[in-house]
Amino acid sequence: MNCKGDIMTYMDELRFFWNLVWNPGKYSKRQLDFWSAVKLYYTMAVLPFIAYVVIGSLRIAAGDGVHRFGASTLLAHLGPLFTSLSYLSLIWGGILLFFIALPLGIAIDAIIYQIIAKHFLKVWKGSYDRTFTALVFGLFPLLLLLWIGVIPIFNLLFIIVAPIWSLVVIVIALSEQQKITRLNALLVMLIKSLLVLLVFALIGISIFASLAYVLSNLVPVGSVGPLSNVTSGWMHMNWTGMAP
Repeated sequence: MNCKGDIMTYMDELRFFWNLVWNPGKYSKRQLDFWSAVKLYYTMAVLPFIAYVVIGSLRIAAGDGVHRFGASTLLAHLGPLFTSLSYLSLIWGGILLFFIALPLGIAIDAIIYQIIAKHFLKVWKGSYDRTFTALVFGLFPLLLLLWIGVIPIFNLLFIIVAPIWSLVVIVIALSEQQKITRLNALLVMLIKSLLVLLVFALIGISIFASLAYVLSNLVPVGSVGPLSNVTSGWMHMNWTGMAP
């Protein structure tokens, strides 16, 4: 087992990660198959995850405990339990976010991009691997800044800067990976986003209409009188109660 070689490889990947974040036009040309892109993502997610857990733990350790708020003895005794649960939530939440939700999300997102851009818009002919690789590259700015979001004073910075930065890198990476212009890559992103929003809106409307239909069938017709009758009855009761 060549530990020195593994460390050098990891350092090379870190340099690539850093360079791609700051110069995506040059470094997003790198070609990877699906599993190589997955491996690269997990390799690059380790340090941000550690930073996320360390900073989050420091915040929990420095947070105001129940003793400072004059809590009851029972709550004071339960304070360590709440703290332990906070640490567990931080760790498991970080694992879920960094190692399950984000990679699964971009894998599904890449499928949607391929369906829309390759099969409907005919904008590119490249493989799913290239689309997935572009989205992995686009996630690097988010990984770089995600742990900063744990710090309260940087929350707004993360919310504003990270998504915009990631979108810019995705546009450039899609352009380089699928050999299209950046304008076409931007148009594909916008069309895809609008279609996804439209689908979710239709699903929401369908669910609301279904619930309204079910509720209308559960409430017997005529069981609720006109609103004016209900309001006048309520006012009469209140005025009667206030009378001497």
